[in-house]
Amino acid sequence: MGVQGRFCETEPELVAIDKGRGEVPQRGAQSIAVVHWVSKCCNEVDFLKLSPSWGRCTKEMTKPRQVLKNRAYMLTRRCSERRFFLRPSKQVNQAFVYCFAVAAQKYQIDVYWLSVLSNHHHPGVKDKLANYPEFLGYFHSLLARCLNAHHGRYESFWSNEQSGVLLLGDGEAIFDKMIYALTNPVKDHLVDRVLNWPGFNSLRYQLSGKPVVVERPKWFFDEDGDMPEQVELKFVRPPEFAHLSQQEWTDKIRAAVAEQERIAAEARKETGRRIVGRKAILRQSPHSSPKTRAKRRGMVPRVASKNKKRRVALLAARKRFQERYRDAFIRRSSGESGVVFPYGTYKLRLQGLSQARCEPPPALE
Repeated sequence: MGVQGRFCETEPELVAIDKGRGEVPQRGAQSIAVVHWVSKCCNEVDFLKLSPSWGRCTKEMTKPRQVLKNRAYMLTRRCSERRFFLRPSKQVNQAFVYCFAVAAQKYQIDVYWLSVLSNHHHPGVKDKLANYPEFLGYFHSLLARCLNAHHGRYESFWSNEQSGVLLLGDGEAIFDKMIYALTNPVKDHLVDRVLNWPGFNSLRYQLSGKPVVVERPKWFFDEDGDMPEQVELKFVRPPEFAHLSQQEWTDKIRAAVAEQERIAAEARKETGRRIVGRKAILRQSPHSSPKTRAKRRGMVPRVASKNKKRRVALLAARKRFQERYRDAFIRRSSGESGVVFPYGTYKLRLQGLSQARCEPPPALE
């Protein structure tokens, strides 16, 4: 079978799959996994040998993502077919937090918040080392194997759509998306208050300033293996709010959450809608899914900032990176040597393909 598909910065978290332990690659992800395997086995892969089958894809390939140090993101990933594989339970909550904490420690990811719904999750993170794709790959693979075993299933756990990665451009955007994620169960009218949500939600830990400590799921991990028996997940405060005392920070979060709970309650009062409730949520089958239709082909935001100038600057920088990346890709595919890809190119830097060089980081990076 020839190597086909797209060679670009798409689905970066899939770098860690296809090793006999994670999910089954889907479509274009399979070709990326094959290239990763070839590059690891051979240490060097001639870019020109790969370019003939991929050069034709440059006009339609998914736009690349620039991966930089010390950037804040809100991440999102849905379960396959929107099924409730993350439906709250003692085992699911334990497995999710344990796998997430292990991955965050392994890749030195700072965690701002974590909200887990029945079929998707919304963490807020700071990527200190420009390795969030590896973090996502490791975490998603580890949790998929763990919960697939729990549910007694073998197929793909996660949707084959790309993980949502929203760049948070400033402190206000970080706080706004944090409140959005934490109050998700209330906005969807699942419960009336965030603290009543039976799944994992970091609100109570952020209010107390204490970390969550979780034991290794004994029902999946080998007790003689190398996974830690206990792991701690701490929710750090964004640096933009470091000047606040713990009480001021707590009051700010509490007030914002209470406002969203009030708005949701007023909406239910006007429409006559009722909450689903804890008991009904816990009775749901993990193999079921929402009755509503999923929104498709809508606009997917890539950056968030209420400051218009900041947002425009971030979008301009993103567009400039994509243009430079595509230009370098086309030149290298046509056989030109010495092509340098822009700083922030992820997959080429990770795989170290021969004669495919990337710019060094800026002096202040």
